[in-house]
Amino acid sequence: MAAYLDIICSFVIGALLLLNVQRMNATLVERTYKGGNEYIAQSNATVLSEVLTNDLQRIGYGVTGVKITAADSTRLTFRADLDRNGTPDSLRYILGGYVPRTTNPRDRLLSRLRNAETPDSLSQGVTGFKFTYYDSSGATTATLSAIKGIQADITVESTAPYDTSYAKSFVRVKVWPKNL
Repeated sequence: MAAYLDIICSFVIGALLLLNVQRMNATLVERTYKGGNEYIAQSNATVLSEVLTNDLQRIGYGVTGVKITAADSTRLTFRADLDRNGTPDSLRYILGGYVPRTTNPRDRLLSRLRNAETPDSLSQGVTGFKFTYYDSSGATTATLSAIKGIQADITVESTAPYDTSYAKSFVRVKVWPKNL
């Protein structure tokens, strides 16, 4: 009888050990996917902020006259000699509609349009994008000629969820272009 009890106890202990290993494996898989999604969201936010910072710092470079031609919370159009060829270029950032090809229902299309070329899609999980404009005293302004500083708040989420949650990253870019 004791032998049967030993066998049953060893099966129970083995089953508990196997369940712990499976739970540990499931936790490891979950952390791996969540960590990967967070890394992708942070990388996309970083790349987008670098492109935006580079462009915003060039506003008005090599341009006489009007430098910012349109500005609101979701779009910005400005002039600058981006390729330093002596001819001013027009650059537009536009936050468009929702992107149906991703599983994230909040994913929006962010476009960068240079002159009359085909727009570059910067939409890499962008779910929030807002411009704020500042005058020389640091107060917010909506007057184009008074704009001296620009802030962009960017929220990026992963395009695919783990379970039902999306990894999120937020970055704020604030630039005071020299040529404004």
